[in-house]
Amino acid sequence: MLKHFIRDQGGASAAEFAVILLLLMILTFGVMDMGYALWQWNNAEKAGQFGARLAALSTPLAPGLANYECGTATTTAGQPCSQGGNSFGLVTCTGTGCTGSYGFSQAEADRLLARMQRIFPRIQAENLIVEYEDLQLAFDGRGSPVASVTVRIVNMNFEFLILNALLGFTPIAMPEFRTTLTTEDLRSTG
Repeated sequence: MLKHFIRDQGGASAAEFAVILLLLMILTFGVMDMGYALWQWNNAEKAGQFGARLAALSTPLAPGLANYECGTATTTAGQPCSQGGNSFGLVTCTGTGCTGSYGFSQAEADRLLARMQRIFPRIQAENLIVEYEDLQLAFDGRGSPVASVTVRIVNMNFEFLILNALLGFTPIAMPEFRTTLTTEDLRSTG
């Protein structure tokens, strides 16, 4: 009876198909999740690009920068800021405030975040950093500086839909997304 059972080939195809089907399903779901990861990557990057453009064209999150004047007692009107003028340096804003003494506009931060969330809804205030760096390209008496605006998206994770449920995959950290644009000026848009 045991010899007959060992030599019996009935059901071998079903067992082989089950093994192959399992491997094909894992491969298929893996490809789907990797495609979803690339979609997340692309949307996070596009949200950062859109956020940088909006931040460069809108009222700064640190509204005091809109009226920053580089002039000093030793500079004259029309003199380039790079020739002896003051610089505000680097001002970093998060969802809760900005460095320096230039204030913080929660309304502008919320507006920027909401517009970026239209592209990538998973971005939260703690994932967003906006940096304004004085390039000293303005002139004394101009009334507003020319700066570079960098929008950074940090501390985000790739979320797996299928492989997490089937195999218990944990989220993988996304890289930091950074986009920098130069402003024409930092005037308030009203």
